Amino acid sequence: MAGVNAQNIKLGPCKVVFGTGADKIEFGTTKGGVVLTYEETSREVTMDQTGTTPLKEIITGRTAAVAVPFGEYDQEKLLTVLPGSRLVVDTTDPTKKKVVVNATKVIDLLGFAKQMTLIPLAEGTTPNDYVTLPFAAPRANLNYTFDYDNELITNITFKGFPNENGDLIEFGDPDVA
Repeated sequence: MAGVNAQNIKLGPCKVVFGTGADKIEFGTTKGGVVLTYEETSREVTMDQTGTTPLKEIITGRTAAVAVPFGEYDQEKLLTVLPGSRLVVDTTDPTKKKVVVNATKVIDLLGFAKQMTLIPLAEGTTPNDYVTLPFAAPRANLNYTFDYDNELITNITFKGFPNENGDLIEFGDPDVA
């Protein structure tokens, strides 16, 4: 197979890092695979003289999102991916806690957006293999099945928004300026 570089064929799970520095949270246990979706919208340009034959096409928008089926039941991480939620700790017994989600708040997700990076776990991975959404906000869809055949999976989708430079998604080392 001339021209095929097998080193460029990637396989395997990844960990998800949301935030940076002391603000960083790692989602390292997933079930069902982390899915990156990048899509473009476009508009075909036509003229009367060519009928429905497009003369060119213009990209009108781009979206990026990462679906993370997180496999740990962790109240601190749940608090991070449920924008507007709060942690309540019992005043007499600090081991008793609950995460409370209030339905009466209107929430701007940009206030919760941070850098989100996918780090492949395959041997030989370098930062050049990372995928980063420089400005991503979490949304969670909980569908817990309590039985012997299923793990409790918290489905999180990190939706990318353009950062102050207009950057939406990066493929490669996030430390390159």
